[in-house]
Amino acid sequence: MKWNLLNTVGLIAISTSGVLIAPAIAFAQAGPGAATEPSQDVQLEEVVVTAEKRTSTEQKTAISMSVIDASVLKREGVGNLQDITTIAPAVSFATQNASVVVGIRGVSSRDTNEIGDPAVSISVDGFYTQRSVGLNSTVFDLERVEVLRGPQGTLLGRNATGGAINMITAKPGEEFSAYASAEAGSYNAFNTTGMVNIPLSDAVKLRVAFQTRDRDGYRKNPVGEAGDDEHSKAARVHLAFEPNERWSSLVTAEYATVDGVGPVVQAVPQRNTSAGVLDLSRPTIPGDGKTFAVPAGGFMDIDTTGVRWTTTYKFDGASLTYLGGYRHQDYKRLNTLGGQYGTNRANFTYNEANIADTWNNELRLTSDNDSRLKWQVGAYAFHEKNDVSTVFQDYRNSLTLLETATPLQTYVYPDVIAKSWALFGQGSYDLTDTLKVEAGLRYSSDDKSRTGFNRVANIGAYLASGALNYVTTPQNSKVSSEKTTVHAALNWQATPRNLLYAKFDTGYKAGGFTDLNIYGPETIKAYEIGSKNRFFDNRLQINLDAYYYDYANQQVSQAALTSAGSLGTLILNAGSTKYYGVEVEGVAKLTAADRLNFFLGYNHGRYEDFAVLTSGANLQMKGHRPPQSPDWSANLGYQHQWNVLGGALTARAQTHYESKSYFTFYNYGADSQPAYFRSDAVITYAPDSGKWQLEGYVRNIEDRLILANAQNPASTTYLAYRYQYQPPRTYGVKLTVNW
Repeated sequence: MKWNLLNTVGLIAISTSGVLIAPAIAFAQAGPGAATEPSQDVQLEEVVVTAEKRTSTEQKTAISMSVIDASVLKREGVGNLQDITTIAPAVSFATQNASVVVGIRGVSSRDTNEIGDPAVSISVDGFYTQRSVGLNSTVFDLERVEVLRGPQGTLLGRNATGGAINMITAKPGEEFSAYASAEAGSYNAFNTTGMVNIPLSDAVKLRVAFQTRDRDGYRKNPVGEAGDDEHSKAARVHLAFEPNERWSSLVTAEYATVDGVGPVVQAVPQRNTSAGVLDLSRPTIPGDGKTFAVPAGGFMDIDTTGVRWTTTYKFDGASLTYLGGYRHQDYKRLNTLGGQYGTNRANFTYNEANIADTWNNELRLTSDNDSRLKWQVGAYAFHEKNDVSTVFQDYRNSLTLLETATPLQTYVYPDVIAKSWALFGQGSYDLTDTLKVEAGLRYSSDDKSRTGFNRVANIGAYLASGALNYVTTPQNSKVSSEKTTVHAALNWQATPRNLLYAKFDTGYKAGGFTDLNIYGPETIKAYEIGSKNRFFDNRLQINLDAYYYDYANQQVSQAALTSAGSLGTLILNAGSTKYYGVEVEGVAKLTAADRLNFFLGYNHGRYEDFAVLTSGANLQMKGHRPPQSPDWSANLGYQHQWNVLGGALTARAQTHYESKSYFTFYNYGADSQPAYFRSDAVITYAPDSGKWQLEGYVRNIEDRLILANAQNPASTTYLAYRYQYQPPRTYGVKLTVNW
C-alpha cells in the first residue's frame, strides 16, 4: 500500500474535522422520551493519570497514550512485562537471550549490555529502571499502567525516545480490604497473588502485596529441563504517612526472586541454495518451535531488593515533591547461544554474573491547577554501578553444561558506572478558557565509564584446531554526552469533550562504547497532531493522532568479529531514520452490558541513510525497516455481561494483529516475523456481593508460533538461524476471594 506524510496528515485532519461536527444524537438512543444524560452504567468512566507528573485525566492530557486500569490488568492476568506489551496498542515485545526489548511505534533498542540504554523508559511509581532483567517479577497489585507513545524528553529525560511505560502500584487506602487469588493452567502453571490493606490510624496506612508464578517451560527439551519456564516470588510493602493536610509520605520496600532455566534459543541449521550460497529466506522451523534440544544445565537466577520513597509538602499555590530510591540486583545466567545442535558449536554459552546498584533522586516543585499559569521545575540524578563478569565459553565434547568449560572470551569489569543528572521545567498558560500553550526544557548530562580487562581467543583457530592464543586487553573507557531537549504544544479544548492538540518534542539517548567502538548519542525530533473526543452522551471515545519522527544517529546493535577473530558487539549510528504514522483508538459503551474497544495504527519506519560494514564491504540499508517495526497493528475487543444467578457473567473476546516485521536491520526472510493474528477469550463470573470471582481464559487461541527474537541469520560462527518465541496457546482458571 502506498502511503506518504501528506496522506497521513490529511487523514487525521479529515477524521478530526468529522468528529468535531458529528451530530449530538443519542448513541443507541432509547426513543423520544429518553433522558439527555444516560445513567452512569452506560457512560464511560474518567481515567485519572499522572503522565505529566501532575494529576489529570486521560482525555484532558495532550499525549498519545493508552491507560490499562486495574480491572483490565486482573482480567488479562498481567503478571510480567510481556503481558503488558501483548495488550497495549503499538507496543512490541522481544527478548535477546534473557533481556527484554520493548518498542513503541517501531522504536526500540537492542543494545542490552551493561553500557546500553533502552529506547523506552520503564518506571515503577516514578522510579526509573535501567535494566529490564528481573523487572517481570514486580508487575503485580497495580492501580494502572500508562503507556505513553512518542518521545518524552522533557519530563522523563533520556532513554524515552520511543515513549514510556509507567507502572503505578496500588497505594494504601482508608479502609480495611484484602484479596487473594489462585490460578491453575496449562504447562502446570500455578500462580498466586494477594493483598491486605490496613489503616493503622488516621495518619498511617499499610498495604502488603505478594505474587508467586510457577510454570513449566513452553519449550520441551528432550535432553534436559524445558526452557522458557517461569518461577518467581515477589512481595511489596507500602507504608503511607499523612500527619496533616499539607504533608504526605510513602515508603515502599520490594523483594523479588526468579530462578529456573529461563529463556532458551532454538538453533535451526543453516541451508544453502542450489547455487551453494547461504539461503537467507525464512526456514521451516522444526517442531513448530515447541520441541528442540538444548544442552542441560542452563539456568537463570535473579534476586532484587529495593526501597523507594516519595514525600510531598503542599505550600500555598505549589507542592514540593522528593522522590528517591535504591535498587540492588544480583543476576546470574548460564545459557547456550544457539549454535547448531550436534556440531562443535552447540555448547557455546554465556556465563554471566552481574551485580547492579541503582540510585534515583528527583526534586520537583509543581504549581497548583487552579490558575491560568501552571508550571513545574525540577532536578534529577541517576547513578548506577555494575560489577560485571561475563565468560563466553564452550563445553567441548560434552553433552551438558555441567562439566568443566573452556573459556574463550572473558570480560571482567568490576566498575561499570553510569551517571546522569538533569534540570527540567515545563509550563502551560491558558490563553483563553479553551486555548492553552505549553513549553518545556530539559538539560541532561551523562557520563559512562568502565574499568577492567578482557581476555579473548581467536574463535576460528579454536574451532579448527582447539588452539587458544589469548590476547588480554585492559579497559579504561569513558564517554560523556549532553543534550537539551524541548517541548512545545498548542491545545484547544473545542468543547468540554473534544480536545485538539499539536506538539513538537525532541528526545535523546546517551552515547556509549563497546569493546570494539565508541558510538554517539541518538536524537529525535517528533511532530504530532491529535484529537481526543467523547460523543453520544459520553458513551463513545475516539482518539486520533498523526506523527512524524526525524531520527539522527539512531543506535543500532550488530554482532561482529574483531580483527583478532573474537566475537563482539558493535553499536553503529544510523545516519538518518524517518518514521511517520497515524493511529485511531476508541472505546464504546454500546449498552450497560456491552463494551467495544479498538485500535488501528499505521507506522512507516525506514532507514534513510545507514551504511553497515559487512564482510569487508559497506552495505547501504536505506529503505530497510528498523527492528520490531510492523507497518500495521490493530487491536479489537468485545465483551458482554449477563445478569444471572445473582451475579454477573461476563464474556470477552479480543484479537491483536501485526503485519510483517523484522528482528534485524538486514531484513532477511530468515529474521522476519510474518503477519499474524493472536486472539484471546475470557469468561468471568462474580456474585453481586463481590465476595469472590471465578475466571476462565484461553490465550493465543490460534496457537500461532510468534517470534520473540531472531538473531543475525548470516552468522558463520553458529551455523544456525537462532530463534526465540512468544508464549504458545495457554489456558487456565483463576479464583479470587475479596474481603
